[in-house]
Amino acid sequence: MNYRIISFDIFQTLVDVNERIPEIWRGILKDSYTDEKARQGAKAILSTLPNVYEKAVQSEQFKTMTEVYQECAQKAMEKLNFKTTAQDVAYNLMCQHAKAPFFHDVLDCMKKLRPKYQIILSSDFNHLMVDDLICKITYDKAFISDDLKSYKGNKSGKFFHTVLDQLDTEPKEIIHIGDSSADVLGAHRAGITSCWINRDNRKWNNPIKPDFIIQNFNDLVDIL
Repeated sequence: MNYRIISFDIFQTLVDVNERIPEIWRGILKDSYTDEKARQGAKAILSTLPNVYEKAVQSEQFKTMTEVYQECAQKAMEKLNFKTTAQDVAYNLMCQHAKAPFFHDVLDCMKKLRPKYQIILSSDFNHLMVDDLICKITYDKAFISDDLKSYKGNKSGKFFHTVLDQLDTEPKEIIHIGDSSADVLGAHRAGITSCWINRDNRKWNNPIKPDFIIQNFNDLVDIL
């Protein structure tokens, strides 16, 4: 295919938030930090976030990512005896996203792609979480859910249809790369080619399949 535009998800596609888990909980727990408490906290957040996020994605009334993380933190802290507030947890989680390291294969690959393709970023997050990251790479335009008032996985398809409208382009000219089902299904609803990056050998559990599956950015070159 002769794609003109490559759209990238950010978290767990370009950068690895998991690398920041200890620092997230050091900032939250301060002097009471232990590795075990960090493990418990991460487990509580990760077991709560998918349901809170999915409800926000499909809600008719848009919830900001701050609201999503505060609700998630509130539910998670109800399971734990940590001396902190849901607001502090949510704020630290969002701030540490912005400090996540790029995967080792990302920056060189994007430099190689940049002369040939228009590069856009498509993220279900807010500016607190992404601005300090995306300034480190060269791209043409960033589409952020808090700006668009829609998430990639919303069944209306508003997010990616807005991308198409603002770029004044056809779906066939774009390929979107992301690590989540929202990336694949959202692109599919807009007629955009989807590429699922599966860095940790997960199983795909949706009847709608991604058009391509890659394990790293080295594989990406082979499908373009």
